[in-house]
Amino acid sequence: MPFPPPSKWPAVYWQVIAALAVVFIYSYWPTVQWMVGSWISQPDYSHGWAVPFLAGMICYYRSESFPGVARGTSWSGLSLIGLAIVMRLASRFTYTDFLDAWSILPLVAGAVWCLLGIRAMWWALPAIGFLFFAVPMPYRAETMLSWQLQGVATDLSTIFLRVLGQPAVAEGHVVWIGNERLSIEQACSGLRIFVGMGAFAVFWAAANVRGWSDKIVILVAAIPAAIFVNSARIVLIGFGYLMFESESARRLIHDLSGILMIFASFAIMWLVSVYWQRLYAPVKKLTAKEILRESGFNYAQSSDGASGIPHQS
Repeated sequence: MPFPPPSKWPAVYWQVIAALAVVFIYSYWPTVQWMVGSWISQPDYSHGWAVPFLAGMICYYRSESFPGVARGTSWSGLSLIGLAIVMRLASRFTYTDFLDAWSILPLVAGAVWCLLGIRAMWWALPAIGFLFFAVPMPYRAETMLSWQLQGVATDLSTIFLRVLGQPAVAEGHVVWIGNERLSIEQACSGLRIFVGMGAFAVFWAAANVRGWSDKIVILVAAIPAAIFVNSARIVLIGFGYLMFESESARRLIHDLSGILMIFASFAIMWLVSVYWQRLYAPVKKLTAKEILRESGFNYAQSSDGASGIPHQS
């Protein structure tokens, strides 16, 4: 059945949404506080503020493909709500806040399944899955990924510096440029750009309506783009340190380069998307009548509306 736009929803719809929102906030309040605290205090997760908004944008961009609402309540969706409850209980016994936050995903999916039906749940799944990026990673996974990214950034930036004519040498997570020591700390591992670009790529892929090939290209391009951008930032910092010796100037170069690289990473993703769309243009499907029309023929219509003999225009 067709589903009306929000502007035409009856009051009962908004009452149900308000009631569900109150229940959710009350039950997840400690978890929400933990997530918001991470968004504020940890730069790697500062994008978390935008995740709920972008999830809503994914639904908006895909609104034309909404399959409609099932008749009646789909009680099978309680299975996902039950999974969320189990995850919450497990998180309390294991003291893992991230598992409690991850339970939001099956909870939302189960609620959509119950209220709107399984087809609507599958339709909303890209937006629901995108909420994953609002949850900080487990500490161990974050540390391991950051350590690996530090090593990649050190080696790649050393190669770039050598190509640009600088006597760069890598030693652990330190790049020596002559007598200048450039330490690749955990904050410079590129985890912020890596996670941010991953979220941006998933959003772009979910909102893309062309096809799966476009989505795969965008997702795959995000990883090397993030690594390249972070290494380029380290190279810029290295040249800046060679040019300026004052701590204030170096601190300014460090901070400005971080901001510039965020915009550069998004620009690279946009260029990849534009290039791919021009390289792989979908073939337009034409009917026989449209083929004849484009080739210079059209159909003469008889008085009763039936198609007559084609003639060249």
